[in-house]
Amino acid sequence: MIRRVMFYLNQNKQNIYEIVASSAALCREKGVEPVFFEQDLPALEENVSLQFARSCSVCARPDLRDIDMIFVFGGDGTMLRALGENIEFDIPVLGINLGRLGFLLETEVTELADALDMLCSGAYEIERRMMLCVRTEENKIAGYATNEVSISRGLSQRMIALDAYVGDTHVEHYIADGIVLASPTGSTGYSLSAGGPIVCPDVPCFVLNPICPHTLQSRPIVLSCREQVTLRINMKEMREGIQLSIDGQAIREMHNQEWVSISRSEHDALLVRFPKERNFFALLKEKLSQWSL
Repeated sequence: MIRRVMFYLNQNKQNIYEIVASSAALCREKGVEPVFFEQDLPALEENVSLQFARSCSVCARPDLRDIDMIFVFGGDGTMLRALGENIEFDIPVLGINLGRLGFLLETEVTELADALDMLCSGAYEIERRMMLCVRTEENKIAGYATNEVSISRGLSQRMIALDAYVGDTHVEHYIADGIVLASPTGSTGYSLSAGGPIVCPDVPCFVLNPICPHTLQSRPIVLSCREQVTLRINMKEMREGIQLSIDGQAIREMHNQEWVSISRSEHDALLVRFPKERNFFALLKEKLSQWSL
């Protein structure tokens, strides 16, 4: 039984505040308490009403211990941010699609009333998706990725050089625009655009994929997710602007001989799924056909 749900919002989506207000009312009708992050209150006051904002339950980051589920209002990018920021709490996440593709999102705004009925009756399942944990040289966690970790040349027009290691084994010295390490979920994202294979989401692996390599021999490699992968910048002449990104978000600039290590996270993404027939390949064809329009 769910009692309290966190609303995670993409405030740039059209009609988002109208949608949030009606969704909050639906939740309250079902006996479910909507909760908002503190930083959302000024926008709720301005775009809904002062009365609405004052009536909302508020949660200050990062304290989500009393939250039963997170409702993500947005597109795939919003979902990726929500998962990366809150994955350590092991809270199930329901994606409510306000975007175009919606690979990870389970329902539409128009279906939310039925979705709440199923949630309250327990008629749902949790799908686990593996996440990537990214660590820096200081052994600090730089972030979690649902899709991929990438190192790229950034704004430079010249290629970069880097080494990839699996465990202690040197795999390849790449001269390329960059490199992507993707999860199965991320195999249909940036890695696919860079010529990588499509991987079913339940296959436990990584895809190591160079971006526009300057050789005929560099090809994507599928690795066991039990391995630790290390990516090290190895330039003869260092240039500024080499960029480390997680799920498409710039994290930091990297310098020569710096490295990051990527391993499977001990936390999985917990995605709420409702009972309906699923076919990964049909979904893939439908979504990627939409993208090409």
